[in-house]
Amino acid sequence: MNQQLTKRQIERLRKLPPDYRIVSVQKRFPMVRRPDGQRLRVQPNGRLAVSPLVERVQSYLQVDGG
Repeated sequence: MNQQLTKRQIERLRKLPPDYRIVSVQKRFPMVRRPDGQRLRVQPNGRLAVSPLVERVQSYLQVDGG
């Protein structure tokens, strides 16, 4: 299923400062990264919202006990 961005999201992406980078445009919420590394979602209404951090973790099933 291919979901399109809203007009407000597209307009927000066009107006981003040049030092902001688009990280992902999957699903309904494009992700951008500020120069300080903070990730933001572009909501359907065009507003930027802080995206929760997802940490990488190692599965306890793959830890080598030696």
